[in-house]
Amino acid sequence: MSEAAFEQLHPGVKKAIYAMGWTKLRPVQVEAIQQILNGSGHLIISAQTASGKTEAAFLPIISRLASERSDSVQALYVGPLKALINDQFRRLEQLCEALDIPVHRWHGDVSASQKKRFRDSPGGILLITPESLESNFINFGVHVPRLYSGLEFVVIDELHSFLPNVRGIHLRSLMARLAHAINRVPRVFALSATLGEPMSARAFIAPDAPESVTILSDAVGKREVKLVIKTFVRSDDGERRRTPDEIAELAVSVLPKRLNESKPLHDLRSAAPSDGEPDDLDDIASDLVRNFITSTNLVFGNSKQSLELLADRLHQRSLHERWPHNPFIVHHGSLAKNLRLEAEEILKSGKPTTALCSSTLEMGIDIGAVRTVGQIDPPWSVASLVQRLGRSGRREGEPSILRMYVREDSPTAESTITDLLFPDLLRAIALVRLMLAKWLEPTDFDRMHLSTLVHQILSLLRQSGGMRATDLHDALVLRGPFRRITETQFGQMLRDLARNEIVEQMPQGEIILALHGERITAAQDFYAAFDASEEFSVRFESHDIGKLQSSLIPPVGENLILAGRRWRVDQIEPHAKCVFVSPARGGKPPVFRGSGGVIHTRIVEEMRAVLLASHEPTYLDGAGQKLLALARRVASMTGAANHSIFTRPGSTQWFPWVGTLGLRTIALYASAAGIPHEADSLSITYKATSLPDIRAHWREIASDTKTPLELARFMAVKTFEKFDSFLSEDLLDQANARDQLDQEVARSAASFALRSDLLSS
Repeated sequence: MSEAAFEQLHPGVKKAIYAMGWTKLRPVQVEAIQQILNGSGHLIISAQTASGKTEAAFLPIISRLASERSDSVQALYVGPLKALINDQFRRLEQLCEALDIPVHRWHGDVSASQKKRFRDSPGGILLITPESLESNFINFGVHVPRLYSGLEFVVIDELHSFLPNVRGIHLRSLMARLAHAINRVPRVFALSATLGEPMSARAFIAPDAPESVTILSDAVGKREVKLVIKTFVRSDDGERRRTPDEIAELAVSVLPKRLNESKPLHDLRSAAPSDGEPDDLDDIASDLVRNFITSTNLVFGNSKQSLELLADRLHQRSLHERWPHNPFIVHHGSLAKNLRLEAEEILKSGKPTTALCSSTLEMGIDIGAVRTVGQIDPPWSVASLVQRLGRSGRREGEPSILRMYVREDSPTAESTITDLLFPDLLRAIALVRLMLAKWLEPTDFDRMHLSTLVHQILSLLRQSGGMRATDLHDALVLRGPFRRITETQFGQMLRDLARNEIVEQMPQGEIILALHGERITAAQDFYAAFDASEEFSVRFESHDIGKLQSSLIPPVGENLILAGRRWRVDQIEPHAKCVFVSPARGGKPPVFRGSGGVIHTRIVEEMRAVLLASHEPTYLDGAGQKLLALARRVASMTGAANHSIFTRPGSTQWFPWVGTLGLRTIALYASAAGIPHEADSLSITYKATSLPDIRAHWREIASDTKTPLELARFMAVKTFEKFDSFLSEDLLDQANARDQLDQEVARSAASFALRSDLLSS
């Protein structure tokens, strides 16, 4: 180990290192020790999973704490997950035990007696989630200066998980409030395995001086990556499953009709279904049994429903085949605490176990050596794929192994051109290509985050009992992270909250919580600035059919599926969070817009590049290669990838090859122009519209004749986050114009279409 760095550590820390059997410090640890003990600035440690990032930050921190004791918290560790905090708590306890440095933890599963002991005798290191730090302000605000008066260091783990979202802006607000409460700015050390844009990470840590943040990167020890994409085809219930060759034959026979006919095609289902024939989940279960049963693994899914269904298939198989025990377990945030802890202990036991999990195990919780990572359906971002792959191959010399399972629908009479391009398969390949090219999504710091600002206004009023508007503005906008908000917008927010009887103003000018605001802030779920989902009730006449997330609600006139039936959207009431529908007969199946996540335009561009390429990825299985060849054939026949547009009787379909926000912007331009249209994940189809009208529509997009605010006013659903419904439509339109649209990408696509004169072909 580097003698110079090692000798700078406290003797007790050096003794603990020897006790753990370490023979050397890793390069990133050597650099961090020197930067932290000899410097005074903030630091980001960017290194792959299991590279010793936590010790890189805490070895020098503990050395400092061992020499300089305080009766307040000296080092604050902020983690995104309770499981991660529990794991790091055990590691830090081991390091600090001989040095008599107290280590505390605070989250929802920690007992009230433990929390009281900490409040009575604070000191050393505290591990906490942002939501629990919020609870400190709300419930013990008067004690915050005493508890944190000696705070020197803040360690933010899994920084990438905070950068682009509500929890990130929430954490930045809490850090600003904490610095103001103790009248000092602690040094921040952030840890991350995946950083796309370094300057964005620096701005998160120090928005006023991002260049002052040093980034340490671990450039050595890159792991070998082994991966395969396995492709399976879904069929309707009762339909005989087709082979890839049969699918190719069927799709090519369907395609000319799909291009030239506006009437529904004949039924293409098999006339001879096979009872009890395995489906795609059974195929995935079989592959898991063949490849995962003798080692410890993680299998991630985009939906808890898919994970639970897959777990049930595996459980039934274990009973039918009389396995000695079922090595497949489930771990996600909706499970009870004891079940999650039990699953983690089983994973750490060393017994071959595979966890079917959501993002709860995506972070760096130590569960032992993970051999292989599985992924059910492609994730929505390259960053997520990189993070999940990094969970395997953590032992020196072992490769990171990924098995990604892609499910595509078998062609039917209702298949669209987009369906026949097999977009999930294209996205899976594009994600892998971008990952291998080391591209990651950039972070968007231009969002307004109105809902989180409402949350922080209510939190400050609850903590203080009341504040003047100017003081709220100073704390949250001028000194806090909400600097995109103008004074006019802030004043409108306060008036909106007063109109909804959430706050009220006293005669002397002080703003306090009204009765409704008191109830909101007293609720257990208030500590979290985010909401699991913004849901709309779906009703037919006086009957409640169910609920759907706001991102799944299509515009009026289009269809949705709920309770196994197809419904036409007749009316949307945003404030009541209600959608009124009527039974839909016939027509094409609905498109679930945004059902999984926002896809960056760079990923969609790479999907197009996959279609235009001729080589076959070596990591694609035989079925996937055949479906990719078919997708390329469909793209060639239709011009979807080359010309990006084609016409047929009654409609014109355009593939602009842009991401989620860009396609939404294009669709809103069509709405603003009164052009009938439908959009899916890759294209927009204009109905009964002349070619000159489409050219005029493109010119309008290319020349920015509409402002983003004008476009946002055509959004049928305007509420996306927890407290959006308390704000006026005008404010929501302003936020959505900035947060939910991408006018630059839309303009570029329309300009390309005009330059290429696509409609002349």
